Amino acid sequence: MSDGGFVVKFDGKVVDRCFAVAFDYDEWQYTINEKEKKELPFGVMAITIEVER
Repeated sequence: MSDGGFVVKFDGKVVDRCFAVAFDYDEWQYTINEKEKKELPFGVMAITIEVER
């Protein structure tokens, strides 16, 4: 992203870059940029969010 944003990693692997991310534990989903809902991978053990500048 030109002005920065977030880097989302699952178990150390980069899965997306975005300006907004939300997680729903009950539905086992995550939402990128307030519109793209995706299923969390089965067995994911660590979720990391880093600030990108």
